[in-house]
Amino acid sequence: QAAKVLMVGAGGIGCELLKTLALSGFSDIHVIDLDTIEVSNLNRQFLFRKSHVGQSKAHVARDAILKFRPNINIESHHANVKDAQFNVDFFKQFNVVLNGLDNLDARRHVNRLCLAAEVPLVESGTTGFLGQVTVHVKGKTECYECQPKPIPKSYPVCTITSTPSKFVHCIVWAKELLFAKLFGDKNQDNDLNVHSKDGSSSKLDVFERDVDEDLDQYAQRIYDHVFGYNIEVALENEETWKNRRRPNPVYIRDTLPEAVKQNGSSWDCSNDHEEPSAMASLGLTNPQEIWTLAENSRVLLEAFKLFFEKREKVCMC
Repeated sequence: QAAKVLMVGAGGIGCELLKTLALSGFSDIHVIDLDTIEVSNLNRQFLFRKSHVGQSKAHVARDAILKFRPNINIESHHANVKDAQFNVDFFKQFNVVLNGLDNLDARRHVNRLCLAAEVPLVESGTTGFLGQVTVHVKGKTECYECQPKPIPKSYPVCTITSTPSKFVHCIVWAKELLFAKLFGDKNQDNDLNVHSKDGSSSKLDVFERDVDEDLDQYAQRIYDHVFGYNIEVALENEETWKNRRRPNPVYIRDTLPEAVKQNGSSWDCSNDHEEPSAMASLGLTNPQEIWTLAENSRVLLEAFKLFFEKREKVCMC
């Protein structure tokens, strides 16, 4: 009851551990998490509800715990554990640190802080249906980094939608979320689903193409929604951006003010080996060039249009 515990991460493992700590008699708990709640978290992160989507995991988890253990002290930090405020002196105040993180970089950082502060670390994680937990005590056990760890082949949705920090996060976002939403199963939800600006209940899925929209209009509307409106929604959570650079919403009207429409490539659908190319269609010949935002936008819109045209031609063939 007198122990002071630090919980790093309030996701799948963090929710379970916070509940268990609170019900086991621990009365002084700090929790750190930089993520906000996504729809895809709700199936297993049981402290959260649909109404919490977009809010801080750390703060909502704290409020949920206090509903059934109102007399304990829980302090929540909506922040990155790598922020300067969480230094060695901060870690020294705790009797034990529990990790519920989802990436190697943050795990290594916490491990090094615990070694420097001489605080025991309980490290846990999951891979598919398997779970693992290890205890690390300076001078008595090997540390978390003493054994090499495999490079992850998948990334948490929270990271790639809310707090991307590497180029690969953006690639996974495009492949597994945007591409799947546009060309995959229309009935499958993912975390790109955000209501339209007017809040219209008749248009819950903005990725559905209107019957009166041509491909140019459809592509530009999706562009504005994903890179403009969704960013505005993310910016509404002011606390998320206290210690991080705020992203800038991007709209077609600003990137391509003249709404340039390039003519798509044409091909014979009987030739299965001939593929459309957005670069060729736009006259871009050097793939090593660093494109401007406008050039990137033109390539994206052109690829979007060519892909839909190709699919429609294949269906007709």
